[in-house]
Parts: sequence; structure tokens; C-alpha cells
Amino acid sequence: MSDSKFQQHGGANAAEHPPHGPAWKRIHHSPFFWVAATCLMAGMIIYVMTNNLAFWPGTNAQPAVPSLSP
Repeated sequence: MSDSKFQQHGGANAAEHPPHGPAWKRIHHSPFFWVAATCLMAGMIIYVMTNNLAFWPGTNAQPAVPSLSP
């Protein structure tokens, strides 16, 4: 088969290594992905559980916003 479409690329050792899958499937094997995913999930849970990071609500009510009259 001398057709260039069927030629092996990558040298003599290319046939020994199986082709890798798409990058979006390989990323799940990386420890960096799982550390980042855990940190993001923890941040979202903390944000939701603390009511928008309002740990201690203020004792004084905020002043009302003045309205503009035409």
C-alpha cells in the first residue's frame, strides 16, 4: 500500500502505542482535573450554604434608596 492515506505516521515505534482518545475523555484521568473540580464544587456549596457569603448579617438596616421623582 503505497497510498499516502494509509501510511503509518510517527516513526517505527508508532505501531506499538495505541491511539489516544479525544482530549475531553483523557482529562478525567488527570489529578489536576479532580483537584480543580473538588475546589469548584466546595466553593459553590459554601456560597449557597452561607447565603451569598453573608456569614453575619448586619444589625443595622441599610438606608432606603431614594427614588427619583419626575
